[in-house]
Amino acid sequence: MSLKRVIYILLTCLLFISCNSDNDTPIDKTSLNDSVLIEINKLRTAGCKCGNDNMPAVSALVSNSLLTKTAFNYAKDMSDRNYFSHISPEGTSPIQRAAAVGYTGKYVGEVIARNYSTSLQVVMGWKNSQDHCKAMMSSNYVEMGVGKSGNIWVVNLGK
Repeated sequence: MSLKRVIYILLTCLLFISCNSDNDTPIDKTSLNDSVLIEINKLRTAGCKCGNDNMPAVSALVSNSLLTKTAFNYAKDMSDRNYFSHISPEGTSPIQRAAAVGYTGKYVGEVIARNYSTSLQVVMGWKNSQDHCKAMMSSNYVEMGVGKSGNIWVVNLGK
């Protein structure tokens, strides 16, 4: 085997080793949170239609690390235990899960999705669901956090 061929094989192996598909690293969480936040804020600051209802523009959301932690933990739990619901098998709600990590906000809402590939696709999926769209557009919320594990996406909204 030629030296050129050996180098090619080694470089190919290194490429596959370095292409980690685990989306649970801190860098990926930050970029995921930022990209979903940007897409939701585009809707919020322009206003949009949720079902038959015209939703007026509202102020942009800001990122909150405790809501991000709550969202990621819940996405991971749903992915690991193979369920999909706003209420956990133990009966905990979004506000209870947020409080458990130290979030002291008065309101907590949640949008969940699965089987989307990109931030834009998942936000458009939520926009096309009247209840999820209205949650994203609610002026009750001023901050948010995003979590993704496997094919499950969670956004926790809070105030």
